[in-house]
Amino acid sequence: MPLAPLTTMRAGGSARFFTSVKTGAEIGEAAWWAREKNLPIFILGGGSNTLVPDAGFPGLVVKIDICGTKYESTHHGVCVYAGAGEVWDDLVRDSVLRNLWGLENLSLIPGTVGGAAVQNIGAYGVEAKQSIHEVEVFDIEKKELRKISGHKCKLGYRDSIFKNNKNLVVISVAFNLVHNATPHTEYEDVKKYFSDKNTEHLTPQKVRDAIIAIRTAKMPGLEIGTAGSFFKNPVVSAEKFEELKGLFPEIKAHLQGDGTAKVSAAWLLDKVGGFRGYRRGDAGVFEKQSLIVVNHGNATSTEIISLANEMKQEIKNKTGISLEEEVVMMSE
Repeated sequence: MPLAPLTTMRAGGSARFFTSVKTGAEIGEAAWWAREKNLPIFILGGGSNTLVPDAGFPGLVVKIDICGTKYESTHHGVCVYAGAGEVWDDLVRDSVLRNLWGLENLSLIPGTVGGAAVQNIGAYGVEAKQSIHEVEVFDIEKKELRKISGHKCKLGYRDSIFKNNKNLVVISVAFNLVHNATPHTEYEDVKKYFSDKNTEHLTPQKVRDAIIAIRTAKMPGLEIGTAGSFFKNPVVSAEKFEELKGLFPEIKAHLQGDGTAKVSAAWLLDKVGGFRGYRRGDAGVFEKQSLIVVNHGNATSTEIISLANEMKQEIKNKTGISLEEEVVMMSE
């Protein structure tokens, strides 16, 4: 089964075996089948954050197509239960249409609901973990369905218990949303968008519209293959940040409560590395956002990885910072 068409980067080879599942029970059946044959398993969601090797995958790729949403009133607002295969932005759009706060800053992020929990997606000052109530999983090892409360999911910066325990396959995610909230508009791009607008009566829809406008202006169109932000923003110590400011006075970073600083990888790749718009054959860096590695047509995964390694090495040489990929490399 060719995998490139199932990913937004549109590169890579085929799966030796492939199946689509719509229930937790089907995940169990697929996992048991693979284990009987001693085959590795890879769980695939929307493919928006995955890079497939050119050699493909030698085992079983399980595509999660578990859908459905349900809204329930709670003492504090509304809890929405969404299948892991639901398109993430469809859920955001629907919650906003219901005038519910919580997900609006995460508008237009590609991928599925399951991937949102696994990656703990974040954008414009908000992370998924701020709304995640609980996650239902199928435990391949224990052969059972169970629920894990949000605070036990170890949700960190683009990290979760699900990234480190491959036996836990996300089935559905429950999000706590509210009818009234203070909008998150403190992020630089959002603050700039609303600088000349009346913000007294913001609604979830108005914030969503802002996020869509901001993202559309800096993201590639559908004609270009991409996995979105290729690298994480590196977190450095206060001492390292002071050193960097001495070298690069205009450096962009967010000072965190523990004294560390989250440095803008996009700024480093643009201003220090000079990679914006850089191209090596069909593998390149998007002209409007240096954090985005793109496939202009026929780039192989090997070429994309080679470009990413060149970018990492350049930043390491000039700043001492080791960039880490946000994109997941499909492997055994």
